[in-house]
Amino acid sequence: MRLRAISGPPAAVEADVLAVPIYREDAEMAPDLSELDLASGGVISRAIAWGEFNPLEHAVSLVEAGDLPVGHLLLINAGARGRGAWRARRVGAVATRRLNGRAAPKLALWLRDDEDDDAWTAAAAGAVAGTYRSTDVYGRVRDTDAMKRSVEEVLCIGATSQEALDRGAEVGEGIAFGRNLSNRSANDLYPERMAEEARRLEADGCTVEILEPDQMAELGMGLLLGVGQGATHGPRLIAIKLPGWEQAADGDRLAIVGKGVCFDSGGLSIKPAENMGDMKHDKSGAAAVIAAARTVARLAPDTPLMAVAPMVENMPGGNAQRPGDVVKAMNGMTVEVTNTDAEGRLILADAMTWAERQGATHIVDVATLTGAQAIAFGEHISAYFARPREWGERVGAAAERAGEWFWEMPLALEYRASYDTPHADIVNSGGRDGSLIKSAVFLSEFVTVPWVHVDIAATAYLGAEKPYGPKGATGSAVAALVSLAMGFTESD
Repeated sequence: MRLRAISGPPAAVEADVLAVPIYREDAEMAPDLSELDLASGGVISRAIAWGEFNPLEHAVSLVEAGDLPVGHLLLINAGARGRGAWRARRVGAVATRRLNGRAAPKLALWLRDDEDDDAWTAAAAGAVAGTYRSTDVYGRVRDTDAMKRSVEEVLCIGATSQEALDRGAEVGEGIAFGRNLSNRSANDLYPERMAEEARRLEADGCTVEILEPDQMAELGMGLLLGVGQGATHGPRLIAIKLPGWEQAADGDRLAIVGKGVCFDSGGLSIKPAENMGDMKHDKSGAAAVIAAARTVARLAPDTPLMAVAPMVENMPGGNAQRPGDVVKAMNGMTVEVTNTDAEGRLILADAMTWAERQGATHIVDVATLTGAQAIAFGEHISAYFARPREWGERVGAAAERAGEWFWEMPLALEYRASYDTPHADIVNSGGRDGSLIKSAVFLSEFVTVPWVHVDIAATAYLGAEKPYGPKGATGSAVAALVSLAMGFTESD
């Protein structure tokens, strides 16, 4: 997709479709919207009066453009004004997604507000993301050429710079790469295959290291190995280092660690059958960090960044881990496994210890970790925990710039007592009450450098079609991690 910055009034733009965000405050038309409506011959006001578009009811509506030099107007429910980059990214995604399958190769995108570079980068990433089809992963013979049509060019009215749009397009491509990894089925993308995919990043100048089970055993990664011991496909630990990682040997270095459970049956603490097929998405954290590393390598290869992805299948095989088993972590702590479905925290623990020993001075882990995140925050907002909070503020600000919505939760160490056991240093499940917080408290035992844990359990994939995305992986956290990495050394 081509994205091009243009100037001038939206009423003068020539394109197949002009996308216009409508805000709740537009019940009485704002001056900018009223001016466009007048130039169209009253198309917008008539669509609202007739009920073709109601910002309290409709997500999007495609109407004739009247006297304007475009074929159609795409009225988009943008909610309330505010949340800059987040809103811009959502508008961009809704606009291009609505035109999938349409004969509308040229779209003009108007954000209405005087947005900054961050918002336009997010809008560009959203526009690219809106053309994504999860059906493209494996293809469908019933799809015709007409059904496969997408927007080919986006004219960004009032964009601050072409550079911001180009950066956003690269981020959008990275998000698509991460979505493809997450959407691939468990019989296709198991730990060894994910390692093969990671190897492809060597073409982008990255150094890729793959640890196999024997190597992990030598290093004492008992938590990671324990989770994967019941599966036919053995675990792998993937490490992707950008050129800047070695260059910064004596300085700050950022490690992004992603949970990579290629399929999560729950192990012997087996999950209910309903919706278990979605558990192929339990590798979304790993997909996010690999996609972020690929994107940063293309935009700023000198960034001191390493992506770490512990990959397993959590299966109830004859050699599967049992409730009551005690395993030893790489940092020497012993863990009693009381629930084999609390596996993500186990593989992250060993991976973060390994990242620290590789020289990471700052860590962010990303994981589809708890159902409690989904219950508390739903599909729009990712929860994060930080130690110290100043590092968390930097991560949250990076997400805000990228058009993602992160929300800080308290790292309440008072819950540490819920993990006590007479059989080991700690158990892996502290009970249901406060489980979102308790999961972070567990992880905090295995990291000593500045650290943030991001739970993307509900933001990683959509269970149903939405105006801004298809059912399946969303690419959650990719843009936020790219934003953080790109500004990592600047902030220091």
